[in-house]
Amino acid sequence: MGLGKYRQEIEYFIGSTLVRAKGLKKESKDCLSNLKDKYKGQRCFVIGNGPSLTVEDLEHLKDEVTFASNGIYKIFAKTDWRPTYYAIFDEGVGKRKDIAENASKLSCLKFFRQEGYLVYRKIAGPKCYIHSWYSRKYLDRPEFSENLLEGLYSIATVTYCMIQIARWMGFEEIYILGADNRYAYSRLKDGTVVKNEGVASYFSETGEKMPDPSSAVSTWEMDAAYEYAEKYSKEHGFRIYNATRGGFLEKFERVSLDEVLSKK
Repeated sequence: MGLGKYRQEIEYFIGSTLVRAKGLKKESKDCLSNLKDKYKGQRCFVIGNGPSLTVEDLEHLKDEVTFASNGIYKIFAKTDWRPTYYAIFDEGVGKRKDIAENASKLSCLKFFRQEGYLVYRKIAGPKCYIHSWYSRKYLDRPEFSENLLEGLYSIATVTYCMIQIARWMGFEEIYILGADNRYAYSRLKDGTVVKNEGVASYFSETGEKMPDPSSAVSTWEMDAAYEYAEKYSKEHGFRIYNATRGGFLEKFERVSLDEVLSKK
């Protein structure tokens, strides 16, 4: 997508609706420029919020560069670990009072989608806005951005956004942890909602509080994003590995988290 360098008015599509967003402010441009290749050649961990995520594993990541998102705060009471970077790319998540209040307590840099500026203004702390290009067409023809000054592609999951941010920073080994890729309810391509018996969606869920069918997740959309990320990484000199314990994410090569950590 040709966007032009630092265009003041940027056009993108949500569905079939053309939207125009103002250009990034200087603060975000400077922030992104300073982060370019900051960790060139290093490794990082992108943390999901799946039920396989454990306090013990997070404790081992205290000295690693980590990315986390959304409701990760629900595990903070049990661990001293905190993410190096935090992200929200869904306005619906950003509007939640519990998310806003707990994200404000994080001292780390937070990434938000620029189009939702008013939503994220109430969240305190250092912020960096990035244009998020969203369209259903990317499910069939995925894109991956290596120029965050122009924007990134939002496809199905915030994890895909964090992978692009990590790549911008120069990481050559990106390990995904806690991405189970299976939810209590799944939405199939034809719109059918299927209940996955005995499956929790997030690490924070208990048997007494499980989601309802309206929370069904289209994991096939996530698979489209992950499959392209794997293809793109192999073609562009970096790798993405799945260090999740168990789960159903098979688009990336699986590795043992314990073995990865033993090779610091």
